[in-house]
Amino acid sequence: MTILIRVPATTANLGPGFDCLGLALDLWNEVRVDLIGSSLTIQIEGEGADCLPINSNNLIYQSMKSYAQWMKCELPQGMSLTCVNNIPMGSGLGSSSAAIVAGILTARELLGIQRDLDLELEIAASIEGHPDNVAPCLVGGLVAVHKTASGYDVHKYRPAPLNLAIVLPDYVFPTEKARAALPLSISMVNAIHNLSRIPGLIDALTSGDLTNMRDLMDDRLHQPYRLPLIPGAEQAIEAAYTAGAAGVALSGAGPSLLAIAPDTIELCKIAETITSVFHKARLSSRVFYPAINQSGAITLTS
Repeated sequence: MTILIRVPATTANLGPGFDCLGLALDLWNEVRVDLIGSSLTIQIEGEGADCLPINSNNLIYQSMKSYAQWMKCELPQGMSLTCVNNIPMGSGLGSSSAAIVAGILTARELLGIQRDLDLELEIAASIEGHPDNVAPCLVGGLVAVHKTASGYDVHKYRPAPLNLAIVLPDYVFPTEKARAALPLSISMVNAIHNLSRIPGLIDALTSGDLTNMRDLMDDRLHQPYRLPLIPGAEQAIEAAYTAGAAGVALSGAGPSLLAIAPDTIELCKIAETITSVFHKARLSSRVFYPAINQSGAITLTS
């Protein structure tokens, strides 16, 4: 039995949608699982090949175990995992969510359990700690998600074709550090500021009308506290707007920046501008131009 799981990168928050908005991107990790031998073997290619664990501590395998324990089942002892990673680690592009979702879907296929999206999201969010990356990774598209008394409620939207650039500076910004930077309480004014922008932002992303995108992506809950910790990030956002960006925000917790442009020509110019600002802050950068993924994670079994 061979299982192939493909899981997309995601960009979360999108400015004001802290911990509740996410977008799936056409940038993928793949996991191939073969039932073979009597023990676990893991091989990793691409991103993280030099540092990710290749034993039972691997997050994909840990997520497989969590799913199996949740379902009160046992995983097969003999299996080989081959991971091909294209999603950069620690980038704000949902690499850990991709690993978690891959593990859950792999375990589901191995155990022959019928798909239950609500349960998969609940397990994934319990491992990750928040749902805004795992939800779009599972279902694709633009997602608004919130916790309920019994689990999570997911609203999926089909975004318009958008010109996106992700600029990832070579800067270590762990999620734990990004979370620790946040205040313990916020003002009513700032809460209203963010909440009032989310409906308009969803409308703009689905209609493709970028007219007011800069205002709609303005955030007061997390970016003011995180951006100063990333060298050059605040200046890069301002420079991107000057270069013609419709909207710019931290991708997830960062350090990468998500830029939305009115056309592909402007997009390249904006990405180069952001890269130049990071270079002045003595940081090299990588640039990605992902399309939006509509399908979410894909499972193939043979």
